[in-house]
Amino acid sequence: MSNEMIGRPTDSVPAWMRKKSTGAPMGNVDSSDLKPPKLKVLAGMSPEVMDGVPGATPGNFWMTVLNKNLGKEVTGTPVLLKKSYAVWAPKIAGSDQKGPLAVASDGVNWDVPNQVFEIKFPGNPKTYTWRTGKTVAASGLGKFGSSQDDDPKSKPAATLTYDTLWLIDVPNVGKTLCAMTVSRSGVQPMQTFISTARAQGVDHYFQRWALVVQKKSGPTGDPYYLAAYQYLGNLADEKDGEYTESLYKQFAKSGFITDLHDEANDNAEPRTDFTRRDELSALDDSEIPF
Repeated sequence: MSNEMIGRPTDSVPAWMRKKSTGAPMGNVDSSDLKPPKLKVLAGMSPEVMDGVPGATPGNFWMTVLNKNLGKEVTGTPVLLKKSYAVWAPKIAGSDQKGPLAVASDGVNWDVPNQVFEIKFPGNPKTYTWRTGKTVAASGLGKFGSSQDDDPKSKPAATLTYDTLWLIDVPNVGKTLCAMTVSRSGVQPMQTFISTARAQGVDHYFQRWALVVQKKSGPTGDPYYLAAYQYLGNLADEKDGEYTESLYKQFAKSGFITDLHDEANDNAEPRTDFTRRDELSALDDSEIPF
């Protein structure tokens, strides 16, 4: 499992060690137990920034586990992408609600179907009823106006989230597997990335990309940061391609673990910005090429 965290073995591995290594399992675990380091764009309210972790400054990529500031640009190859939906209760002072009310892990069907939630918003006396039904599409909770049915501009009750497993280049470490989660204002750049990757004529795990931090301004003028994606070309080494393809096949079968609660508590963009229609598009189920 530890060998899966860090990518291909580097030249610093002694020849005898490489020869004797057989990929022995640590126990009755497999790739589905892997919780890769998280790659994220630091915001002013990110825990690492608030806690004063050395090197943690807003507007930079941050690698958890390694606790490493990677600057404003990283390069790598996308291995696997999955989308999901989660229904979050409105933030209310004094509430101890930590996780989502409902989740559609596969982006289509609710994990627990036919749930009903009675929801109240701060400063609003009305009670709203959210029904999941069986599927996200049937529930309509992924559409604007679904959180407050008397306000067609209200945000979706369900948040669309993309989790991407990347093999990125980390200075002084090597190629490292990590997971990156985006939602809200990060959805539109991600959907552009998906379309661009699909248009290249080769599988995504043969491609090279740059992830670049972009600074934006919310409706109140407050800054926030998100990742943009730039296609760099394709892998030059066939062995590199064989390795990234093997990673794709491995994790497409087993999946990987991410923290759902991070989506609610550690997003870069201001919450108020989520209600803008020009920041999110195509919230209905869309085809993912990988």
